Amino acid sequence: MPTQWGDREARRRDILEAGRMLLRENGIGELQMRGVAQRAGVGLGTVYTYFATKEALYAAMYAERLDRMLAEIEPELAAADDLGELFVLIATAYRDVYAEFGKELDVLSLVGRKDDLDPATADQLVMAAGRLLAALQSFGSRLGLEEPELALVVLWSTVVGLADHFTSLRRHMHSYTWDQAVGMAARTFVCGLLPKDVRYESR
Repeated sequence: MPTQWGDREARRRDILEAGRMLLRENGIGELQMRGVAQRAGVGLGTVYTYFATKEALYAAMYAERLDRMLAEIEPELAAADDLGELFVLIATAYRDVYAEFGKELDVLSLVGRKDDLDPATADQLVMAAGRLLAALQSFGSRLGLEEPELALVVLWSTVVGLADHFTSLRRHMHSYTWDQAVGMAARTFVCGLLPKDVRYESR
């Protein structure tokens, strides 16, 4: 059903969906506001009414993707009691997000310079990143990590590094699979961060 005139929220969703489709098809280099307008079935001026720049549109799409990632892993975050399994879950989920967005924009870098975007979009992105990181930190605290905030820094850096490696040409430099690499990273991460009386058993 076509979006009704005056339904601003639905129109915004149409624009975001058009942007996501173009991003998947052609990448960030070919994401142009005129193409978004054509795909969404609206005038170019309408797109700029919602998003002042291409970067603002991109950031809004990234924020929604982070929220979707959190929704996907949240049930397992709530029930999980194995840090190694959780590491694999997070790394694999974020690899897909990174392939779509992370190569072009490091979400954490925007937390410190959100003035580069319009306030509403910046807040949306920062809050989405904050919700994801808070959920991960809460899990670390629940498992008894002695320094959950520091552990989160190590976890996130490792996850981003793995995602970058396996979504680039560097993955052809060796014969290891994603499962092998992320499994070893999980074992290393857990052995280094869990209290000494807690063991990680590879499953």
